[in-house]
Amino acid sequence: MHTMVRTARPLVDGDASSVDNRGLPLTPDQAPIEASAGSGSRLRPWMIACAGFVFAVSILAAETLDRRLSTDVFWQMEAGQWMLAHHTVIGLDPFSYTETHRHWVADEWGSEVILASLYKVFGAAAYNIIAIVTGALSVGATMLYARTLGAKGARLASIAVVVGLALIPFVTQDRGLSFSLILLPVELLILIKARTSPAWLWSLPVLCLVWVNLHGSVFIGLCVLAAELAWSWAPARAIVRLDGVGQSSHRRWLAMALVSSTLATGITPYGPRLMVYDVHLILNPNFGQYIAEFQSPDFHSIAMYLLFLPALGIMFLAFRQRTHFVLESTLTAVFFLAALHSVRVIPYLVIAAAGLAATLPAGRRPWGERARLITGAVGIGLMVVVVAIPSVPAGSVSTDTPIQAFNYLATHPGRVFTQYEWADYSIARHRATFVDGRNDLFMGTVLNDYFAVSQLKTDPDPIFTKWDVAYVVWARSTPLAEYLDHDPRWHVVDRTPQALIFGRTAS
Repeated sequence: MHTMVRTARPLVDGDASSVDNRGLPLTPDQAPIEASAGSGSRLRPWMIACAGFVFAVSILAAETLDRRLSTDVFWQMEAGQWMLAHHTVIGLDPFSYTETHRHWVADEWGSEVILASLYKVFGAAAYNIIAIVTGALSVGATMLYARTLGAKGARLASIAVVVGLALIPFVTQDRGLSFSLILLPVELLILIKARTSPAWLWSLPVLCLVWVNLHGSVFIGLCVLAAELAWSWAPARAIVRLDGVGQSSHRRWLAMALVSSTLATGITPYGPRLMVYDVHLILNPNFGQYIAEFQSPDFHSIAMYLLFLPALGIMFLAFRQRTHFVLESTLTAVFFLAALHSVRVIPYLVIAAAGLAATLPAGRRPWGERARLITGAVGIGLMVVVVAIPSVPAGSVSTDTPIQAFNYLATHPGRVFTQYEWADYSIARHRATFVDGRNDLFMGTVLNDYFAVSQLKTDPDPIFTKWDVAYVVWARSTPLAEYLDHDPRWHVVDRTPQALIFGRTAS
């Protein structure tokens, strides 16, 4: 049965996302041909879009090849290698000495196994491969989503570059989040296609099945689907008053897709417990207390303004128009507010804003031949400069990591208490941790004790004695280091550029 998508009035003339009478983008063969002085140009819109994609991926590659490993990537690699060696997902925690009795749900187990598998084949180059490939796929998927909404040429190239720049801090860390930044634009693309052909919705349960086994952000995917369903139930009069378009009329299909996608998230090695665990973390108000990326952004940084201002400008322009796409507008506004609360939401905001930007009206004056050639030349020049940036050997460790200290400890057995940002590297060196980057595992007494000791809010010796700590690896000129230096129960056994190693004094 053919159903029509309800819409308000058509978009303004000259809109880059030419739409049919249902508020959906026309296909390239249906869209009117733009009259322009450069219509005979050798530089076609698809060439400009491809140039933008290549430039964005070049930026990602250059930043990836120049980065050094730190924090979470170490335990993620070790977790993946542990699962490959034992042919099962992790149950009891194998990496700490404080929570060995506690079950740990490796909610990114799929992405960790992929990283470890690539490492077996490519060695340290796996770190760069997974970052560049996932980043490129994320940019490409976002471009396809924006193209379906009508963006092309320079606008599509601009979207690629902005998305590529925004994703650098996230996809270059070899983490499960990189996969979710591919799956979100794919889901949005499916929802756009499903407004005319609801059979596309049957691919969403499969997408959610893959998503939940790669990263816990599948909850966001379900919320996006729920938003599309909610708008499909909105009264037509309300949509008209909001000047909205892009409302789906396939309510039953969307409802079935949401139910089946939710059920699909229970198909994991942990069963439905994995999804329950992820939701619990998202709703836990204390989870972001100790994690920087779950905290509010620091607007003392110019980079933060460069991430938020384009999204804010796109929302302003979208709501000034007589019509706007309801799902894209909703997601951009919600992600914008959420990103003000948590830095982790920024890449999702950028992807949603890219879709909204694709629906904005095109400029009145199309680009001529000279403008396109100049822009292309500048883009190629910048790409050459980016690619020429020096790189470091794959798998290089960050310079502030106390490698020499752990070299010393390699021949000195005993439990180690070290700084939070160095604990993940301790796992890579096969030394059990007091706490590490897996905050969800240590939340409670253990994490509170760590911060009490590290900030010297309590006498550290009773806690060190309780856990039989033999060595403390700590940065120079810090309160804890000064305290231990004057504590007769501890003495310095080695000094490195980054840290002091304190050993327990024999009684």
